[in-house]
Amino acid sequence: METDSPMPALPQWFLRLPEILEDLRRFPAPVVDRAVFEAVFRVGRRRAIQLLHHFGGYQVGKTFVIDRLGLLAQLEAEAGGDRFTHEQQRKTRLSAELEQVRRLAPGRKVRIAVAPEVQECDIAGLPAGIHLRPGELRIDFFGAEDLLRHLFELSQAILHDYARFQAAVESPAASAKLPDSQMRGNFS
Repeated sequence: METDSPMPALPQWFLRLPEILEDLRRFPAPVVDRAVFEAVFRVGRRRAIQLLHHFGGYQVGKTFVIDRLGLLAQLEAEAGGDRFTHEQQRKTRLSAELEQVRRLAPGRKVRIAVAPEVQECDIAGLPAGIHLRPGELRIDFFGAEDLLRHLFELSQAILHDYARFQAAVESPAASAKLPDSQMRGNFS
């Protein structure tokens, strides 16, 4: 028996519905009073009374109670409904996104110092530590940040000089087509 009292859009207890159902299934008494309701739903006195009203609880003397099996039936219907399924999917998605943020956080803290001219470099202007040839890329570096700087420089060069990059990594004759002044030891 539901009343017309409004329920919050996404109550905290709703996320714990499977645990609540399990607790209520194990509870031996035929009725649940306000104190047990508070403990099972992990809500305060006022919220417990609101929820008891919502789920069809009633007052016996000075005690608020609700039929345990009736409450279970209503909660099981909620658990099987679209609202619960949608909320579980949203929670799973948010957990995955949070885990990804945590995993990526250390890398996001790294700041790579690059010269402004790197934004406009081409394949011929790559630093001496980057070696390209067909089927092979070799980068000489002395630490994680140095490697990242070289990879950034390479990505910028590829962005601005893709045709020369493609020629350098796809055919053996590509290196021979480049003038010696442009090779600067970058292509082995």
